[in-house]
Order: sequence, then structure tokens, then C-alpha cells
Amino acid sequence: MSDQASVLLIDDDIDVLAANARFLRINHYEAVVANNADTALEHVSNRNFDVVVTDLRMPGKDGIEFAREARKLRPLLPILFFSGFASVPDVVAAMKLGAVDFLEKPVDPEQLVSLLQDIVDTRFGKTVLSQNAFDPHDRTVDFRQRVLGFEKLLIESCLQKHQGKIGPVLDELKINRRTLNEKMNRLNISRGS
Repeated sequence: MSDQASVLLIDDDIDVLAANARFLRINHYEAVVANNADTALEHVSNRNFDVVVTDLRMPGKDGIEFAREARKLRPLLPILFFSGFASVPDVVAAMKLGAVDFLEKPVDPEQLVSLLQDIVDTRFGKTVLSQNAFDPHDRTVDFRQRVLGFEKLLIESCLQKHQGKIGPVLDELKINRRTLNEKMNRLNISRGS
């Protein structure tokens, strides 16, 4: 795995797309760009990304339609939305699709990088996901971290119970192999857990 986190940027405004990509590259991210949802879906179907950052409003397929289709290909892909004209129903629809966050345009580049770092740290297990996630008095752990901590514990204990054999783990957790692999990658779990 490369040291650089991979980010897919989607925006129909070429100038904004280029500026954000340049800023991410300066900050040591691998930035792949797409100026429409169809091109972005091709990228998503061909490779894994650590995070997707997409404009909500685009001609043709918008960010919500992109997210619906992307979820079919990569169910656990973190998606961050941004828009200059978002309505409450738009934000609700994005959150229902599992958006990790929603930023208003124009996006502050420093805020974007900080948020991406938080997402990547969580995805690769650099954030505490275990013991603190189960302490109801620890106010430093948000709900999302608690859910990830529970998922990590559940998968690790199931792998241990079945001595790393994936078939019985899939049966017990009632998920498919691709979803399990994505969860294990996201939560930094090895088969020997």
C-alpha cells in the first residue's frame, strides 16, 4: 500500500476540481479527478479509494445518484459531499447514503485536508476503535467511532473463533466476502486477529 491516501475528487467545475486536486497533492494525497458521475463510477469500479469527495449538484447524474451507484460497487466507501446550494432534503439524502460529512462551497482547503485526515485515520485504525468505544462515559468518542469499534470487535472475535477461516465467518456474520474484505481493510483487521 502506498503511503499516500487515495482520494477521488468529483466536480463538474474544472477550475475547482483542479485547485482542490493540486492542494491535496501538495498535502501528500493521491488525487484522482472526475468531472462527472459516470467517469467517477468507472474509477470506483476499477479500484479502491480511501475517500471520495463529490459535489452534490452536477449536470446529468448528481452526487446523490453517484453515491447510490457507488454504494453498490463499494458498500463501505467513505463519501464526503460538498455543495454551494444544498437544501435540507439534499443533506438528509446524503446522510441516508452514509455520507461521512457535508461541506459548504467554497470549501476551505485546510478544513478539507483536516477532515480527510480524520477519515483516513479512522479507516486505517489509527484512531482508537476498541476499549474507549464501549465506555458510555467517554464523551471523546462519537457515535460513528462507537459503531466502528463494535464492528471491529465483532469481526475480530468471529475470526478468532473460526481460527481465521473466512467461510464460517461469512456464514456467521451473514455478509458476503467483498463486504467482509472491505470492512477488514477499513478497520485494519488481519485474518490472524
